[in-house]
Amino acid sequence: MTAENLIFVTGFFGAPIREEADRIASGKGWEVLDLDRAIEEKDGRTIARLCMMAGEHAYRNAEYEAVQKLCEEERDLVVACGDGILYDDDSRGLILQQDLVIAGEDLTIEELWARARAEETTYHAFMKFGSEEEKRAKFEAHHKRQQALFDQVRARTAGANADK
Repeated sequence: MTAENLIFVTGFFGAPIREEADRIASGKGWEVLDLDRAIEEKDGRTIARLCMMAGEHAYRNAEYEAVQKLCEEERDLVVACGDGILYDDDSRGLILQQDLVIAGEDLTIEELWARARAEETTYHAFMKFGSEEEKRAKFEAHHKRQQALFDQVRARTAGANADK
């Protein structure tokens, strides 16, 4: 299931994911789809409410189903995804068959932290409770996990590109 004109954009927590998706789409004359907004529209609940009522597994399943459907469609599209989509093995497998852009790689952890703190509708519970020091420590741990995942993804895609 590989769509020819489909680009997924994700990135670090705090990264300008939607802005990067908009920039890419504008340059290509393509449409942008915000995956979380599409899931909310279909489900009728916000992502936060979906996770609270049904659990993160329901959200990840909704992401996977949406990604699967997009990969089957034939349209020029840039998809802005949440910063955790690649943690799901099934979604990651589908996305890595497409073009992937990781936003925020050019930003320092300080810049990402400042942007993350300014987000009004974060889905990360660790940003809602605790002191600033506790939030910062959890943010840094999250960033470290994301860096390891993105490094793994880059290595996998580099290997796949070398095989072509």
